[in-house]
Amino acid sequence: MVQKSPPAGPATGAGGGSGSGSAPGRPGLDHGRRLAGAWRKAGRAFRAGRNRLEPTLAGRVWKQLAGLGVINNSLQFAVVFTLGFIPFLMVLSAVLGSGLSRAIVIGGGFSARAGHDVTTLFAHSRTGLAGLSVPGLILAVLGGGAISHLIQTWYAKIFRVQVHGWKALARRAEWLAGVSGFVALQVGIGRAIEPASGHITAAGAQFLLATAFWWWSPHCLLSGQIPWRRLFLAGLATAVCYAGLGAYIAYVASPSILSNEAMYGPMGTVITLVTAEIGLGVAVQLGAVIGAVASRGKDPG
Repeated sequence: MVQKSPPAGPATGAGGGSGSGSAPGRPGLDHGRRLAGAWRKAGRAFRAGRNRLEPTLAGRVWKQLAGLGVINNSLQFAVVFTLGFIPFLMVLSAVLGSGLSRAIVIGGGFSARAGHDVTTLFAHSRTGLAGLSVPGLILAVLGGGAISHLIQTWYAKIFRVQVHGWKALARRAEWLAGVSGFVALQVGIGRAIEPASGHITAAGAQFLLATAFWWWSPHCLLSGQIPWRRLFLAGLATAVCYAGLGAYIAYVASPSILSNEAMYGPMGTVITLVTAEIGLGVAVQLGAVIGAVASRGKDPG
């Protein structure tokens, strides 16, 4: 008459065992789901931010710089500048005497001690061009042509034009003559304006000179295919980037030149100069892209 209830121990144990076995897995599963959800939200936020940034000036500038390959171009610019354009500057220094070194110190923003280390790289005898060999002169001409060809290629891609044949070669030669005049004017500013009117006036004159030079450069190298009014923003933006590079040289590169020269000798100065040359390549491309994108407006054509 006594009704026996079924044994609940095994069932309870099975149920309890199942519950205790799945409990440790749930926190990890929930944590993974939370991470996946956070990753999806971050991806959506990134895509939304990118979509909002792309129509803006900064977004269009960044897109064109990415397509241009600005870092690789700047590294190539530094190599060509070091191996090709510096011999051209040395020939120009032989023509202008010590003025080129003075222009580098003033226009580049080097301190007095760092400027002394830089000017030793351009030291030459007083015989000037008389002591220059024919292969050295050919190397200088080829180096100047290489750097002008590189910048001309950049401008052609940025402003979407083409320059070919003898016209392109003649424009590169004209640009090298303009570089010589630009350096000579820097020498004149260093010798005349700064001693009489001070560093601020000389810096203002340097900025105006840089604006004029970088405004004229794409017009020259692109054979006048782009109107002057469309090139002004490019010249102004490049001059601003050029001034920013001068600030970097004054406050970062100059101390670096002193420390590297003390540790490695003249090679340490060359290392710092190569870094500044990479910055110059970035400044030229960034200024031109800003001017080209701003002049086109929202119409990519």
